[in-house]
Amino acid sequence: MLSTLLFVGLAIAAPAPQSDQHITVPLPDRHVFVRATGDVDGPAFLKNLNNTLKKYDAKTFVPSYPKQGLEKRLSTEALVDQAPDLLYYGPITLGSQQFTMDFDTGSSDIFVPGPQCDANAGCPHSTKYNQKGVDQNRATSVTYGSGQISGEDFRDSLTVAGLTSTGQGIISLTQAQGFSDSNADGLLGMGFTEIANSGFVTYFENLIAQKKVTVQEFAFYLGRAASGTGQKSELALGGRDSLKFSGDVTQVPVTRRGYWQVALDSVNVNKKSAGATTKGQAAIDTGTTLIIAPTAAALAIYGAIPGAFPVPLVSGSPTQTLFAYPCSTKSDYIPAIQFAGKSFAIASSDFNLGRLTIDFSNLIGNSKLLNYLLNALLPPVCLGAIVGADLDPTQNLYVVGDTFLKNWYSIYNYVNAAGGKPSVSFAKSVN
Repeated sequence: MLSTLLFVGLAIAAPAPQSDQHITVPLPDRHVFVRATGDVDGPAFLKNLNNTLKKYDAKTFVPSYPKQGLEKRLSTEALVDQAPDLLYYGPITLGSQQFTMDFDTGSSDIFVPGPQCDANAGCPHSTKYNQKGVDQNRATSVTYGSGQISGEDFRDSLTVAGLTSTGQGIISLTQAQGFSDSNADGLLGMGFTEIANSGFVTYFENLIAQKKVTVQEFAFYLGRAASGTGQKSELALGGRDSLKFSGDVTQVPVTRRGYWQVALDSVNVNKKSAGATTKGQAAIDTGTTLIIAPTAAALAIYGAIPGAFPVPLVSGSPTQTLFAYPCSTKSDYIPAIQFAGKSFAIASSDFNLGRLTIDFSNLIGNSKLLNYLLNALLPPVCLGAIVGADLDPTQNLYVVGDTFLKNWYSIYNYVNAAGGKPSVSFAKSVN
């Protein structure tokens, strides 16, 4: 069985891999960091970056800055003039109740607001889990990129696009930090059970065990507002939706269960590898907007783009490095990522996070960027979607998020690689 669920911004599908028959459920949209003026939305970008660094247990994250701490700035400045494409989410039914969820391949737990979690405790939405499932008489705490949650463990039936996992383990929140500005009620992790903090088997692995799906895969199509497909995003459960992609499907074996982690051959600029330092491992993450690259790799990538230069978040520190590049850069010089011997391009519009401004340079306290922007003779520069940060130097780990995935339909299969192992596959999105 293949079923499809449409998010207003994301849909979920569950048809057979070669079947075009699917159920569609409309869902809400994402937002990016580009203001209506074309300038980068600095606070929104920095908050998203901080969330990603925390999610992957980075030792350090975006610091506070002189004159105005980042956390204060982010909590008081409204994030306005945003275009779609930042957060994809859609509906589920838990017991007899409906919730809106963020579907995230970069985590593996499921949580919804519990009755004790009101707005003061970090759960602003009105729907609360009625706790009519089976109480497990234990609690779980999880740290995500967006913040930390804690709650009580329950088992209940959970349905997405007509596919029901019975006895599904979930966390009924008692407290949440960092999720109050999300339009989703909760989160449904679609990574492997191995990284579930609660110890519960994931929703999709339960569907497999309960024989609710014939084909052991799910797939994401992420629409793009600028292309008129922002309301057509889709998650397919139990197969893939052939109407959402074209051309060959490239399979990349999973190298480590936990995240959907695969080998990354190189990052290419102008049809050539940017260097040996760009080889590594990549976690394919639908819950992340950016692409995080190891610092040395990011320096090599932008070093191959004429006119690009690093913008460290802390002077003299390589902890996190942003990059500016000429807004007029030709598409050949927009980085492409190579998996399994094939180069996968990124659209210029997805790579460009907005024009850099004096306000942004003041926000991060970078004098080099400020001096550049004050020189009216120099060409405008934009913020690149690849950020440098060393999340796991032992394996040169990248996080590949929606900047890439809006371009490529992604298929997550549990058994079709050599030896019956999992894989992630990519095909050109109809976008």
